[in-house]
Amino acid sequence: MKSIIQILGPTGVGKSNVALFLAKQLQGEIISADSMQVYKGFDIGTDKIPPHSMNNIPHHLIDILDDCSQFNSSMFLEQSYQISEDILSRGKLPIVCGGTALYLKTMIDGIFPENDQKRISRERLNRISERRGLHILWNKLLSIDPAYAEKIGPNDRIRIVRALEIYYNNGIPPSQIFQKTTTPFKDYRFIRIGLNMERELLYRRIENRIDQMIEKGLLDETRKLMETHSPNCPPFKSLGYKETVMFLENKIKDWDETVILIKQHSRNFAKRQLSWFRQEKGIHWFNPGQLSEIETFIRIGLNG
Repeated sequence: MKSIIQILGPTGVGKSNVALFLAKQLQGEIISADSMQVYKGFDIGTDKIPPHSMNNIPHHLIDILDDCSQFNSSMFLEQSYQISEDILSRGKLPIVCGGTALYLKTMIDGIFPENDQKRISRERLNRISERRGLHILWNKLLSIDPAYAEKIGPNDRIRIVRALEIYYNNGIPPSQIFQKTTTPFKDYRFIRIGLNMERELLYRRIENRIDQMIEKGLLDETRKLMETHSPNCPPFKSLGYKETVMFLENKIKDWDETVILIKQHSRNFAKRQLSWFRQEKGIHWFNPGQLSEIETFIRIGLNG
């Protein structure tokens, strides 16, 4: 059976370092599962690994778009499969590393053919949630798909919004449409490694990483990108860039306040990522410092 590794966890936990170590020890190549690192030029704000730090390990799905076109889970699924097949054909091990939870899930569970003509967007549903409360959306989901609503619970904003987006744009309850999903990875064995650490330490790591982004020139990078890219470019809506754009547009008056917001939003994002991953199956959790234990676990899995 063909094997593939997933390295996942919250932002700032140290996924890239673990993936690099494993790629060296296990003759692997790394596939990025980061929805923003696909965009060229958006380097500091996405904490993109610089070429000199890749240790001659091939990295895939980084810097593949030089415009502002949308990259989505369907495109990731197709391209990550093609890349994985190529990596295996050369006798190497594909190692998927990233924190975009939907991408990682899609590899295992697949994706369904969705209506391209959207009647209601995810952004609109999020605005409804912010304005009227998440319970409004959950009650709606409860009325159209009670089994799925009870399964995910009333506080899982990401899944509630996604479920309603599916329903409104396809006319079918999500639990029914999920049964139609397909994945090209169906013949693969996934070894899923989750990374986590004590919460306060994780938060300090996140804040230190943001301080480093500031020192590297996040503000200048964002200013230059705004001169050459549409304001609707997807990365401008991501953490770090979003707040910096608001500062440059005078929607936030103070730069120190902007940095505080980036740190706060990043901590909140890490909490949401962990909530998502805790509901996923088959993840084996380690501290990122347990490199030898992680390697041993994977080697056993590969030989099992």
